[in-house]
Amino acid sequence: MCENELYRRIQNDSEDAFKDLFDRYYERLSNFALQFSISKETAEELVSDVFVKLWNKRKETVILNLRPFLYVSVKNASINALKSDKIQFKDTFNDKLFSIVDVTTQEHKMIVQEQLDLVQRTIDKMPQHRKIIFMLNRIDGLRYKEIAEVLNISPNTVQNQMVEAIKFLHKEYPNKKKSV
Repeated sequence: MCENELYRRIQNDSEDAFKDLFDRYYERLSNFALQFSISKETAEELVSDVFVKLWNKRKETVILNLRPFLYVSVKNASINALKSDKIQFKDTFNDKLFSIVDVTTQEHKMIVQEQLDLVQRTIDKMPQHRKIIFMLNRIDGLRYKEIAEVLNISPNTVQNQMVEAIKFLHKEYPNKKKSV
């Protein structure tokens, strides 16, 4: 079921639709919030607050494109948390990616950990704005237009930053085949 249909059902008080939306986006949005240098606990709390507000205002709010709305809401909540100085430093990038990767053996876990450390160090070398754009596209799966809406920039800027990010990765690892 598409997001717009879920939201229509939420507006009609469907708790099942709300649960489906929450299950679909909670982890992604929490990982997105982590990119703003906040702790995992704070990120999860902010995302939960966004969902609570969405539910509480479901009758009075009209949302045309739900996915970008959720990301913008989490971005704004994260920035407000940063401004209020009520945050702790973020957990590592590895913690985010380990939740995505299925690790079955200890040896496999060590290999994945080494690769994730390398990825984290490389991505962390990117300018913050480019890093966020890269993560939104490659980790969260947002399209350029959606990223542009979330960050309030043009889709061309998103595309240019992604080109620069890919060039950077190729420069850092010239002899490795990329699957980013």
